[in-house]
Amino acid sequence: MPDWLPQANYLLMLMQVVVTLILIPVLSYYKLTSLALNFGVNRYPQAEDDVKYCLTRASKLYWRSVAFILLVVGAMLIHAIFNGTELLNWDNQMGVMIMYFLAMIPVVVMVFIHKRLFSVFKQHAGSIRSASLRVRRWQDYIPMPLLIIIGIANLVFIATVEYFVNHPFEGFAGYGNLLGLLFINGFFFAITFSLYKGKKTQSYYHPEHSDVIKKRAIQINLLILAFALLHISLSIWVQGSQLVEYKLIVQSLYLQLMIGLSSLVLTLPKSTFDKQLVPQP
Repeated sequence: MPDWLPQANYLLMLMQVVVTLILIPVLSYYKLTSLALNFGVNRYPQAEDDVKYCLTRASKLYWRSVAFILLVVGAMLIHAIFNGTELLNWDNQMGVMIMYFLAMIPVVVMVFIHKRLFSVFKQHAGSIRSASLRVRRWQDYIPMPLLIIIGIANLVFIATVEYFVNHPFEGFAGYGNLLGLLFINGFFFAITFSLYKGKKTQSYYHPEHSDVIKKRAIQINLLILAFALLHISLSIWVQGSQLVEYKLIVQSLYLQLMIGLSSLVLTLPKSTFDKQLVPQP
């Protein structure tokens, strides 16, 4: 292992803490307040007190969860750096995974906060509802470039397996990896189908907002599929090329990307803040 790599790994793990527990939470909270004020209060002035009350409670809950996780993860990392050990005196790769799962807790909290905020909007939307006369097809939710990216990711995975079948390394599962490929694709496409057929977002006031949230959830789910396949392929190459010491870098960057994508699922783009989208009572 190169002499500089342990220090680089510590810096990478520090970057993971900063990105997942500082930058992403700040961005997520900014998105929440933008949704609450620009979308909620502007569209439903009568809901201002309830929206601000929801935002106040959400702020306390969210930042307390972020601060607690930051303290726990920060203590793990500081202990490892000052003692020159691996995370939790165990294994850096497993430690990075634990950091990832802990950092996902604020993301889950934010998802529930968004759902609570939408329920406040729903309470003040009144009895008037609008319906979309346009028939939605699956092509409206899944753009062709995204399908091409997924296709390329699958081809890269298959090509990687084929190469290492002919140049195997210890622990390589051979064509058995293709069964894993089928399972991963099936799992993510089952989630996509469930999101596409799901009716939960129809409780929102305007069908355009429902479609935006459904479309974003579907596209992020499929992006995660593409990145997952590319990450597995890259990990196989790292393992097969005897560059195992760099595996932590690949894993940490991938997990940071996953948290970033997950935090965007329930956000609304600024285009939906146009008041003309919603008929006034």
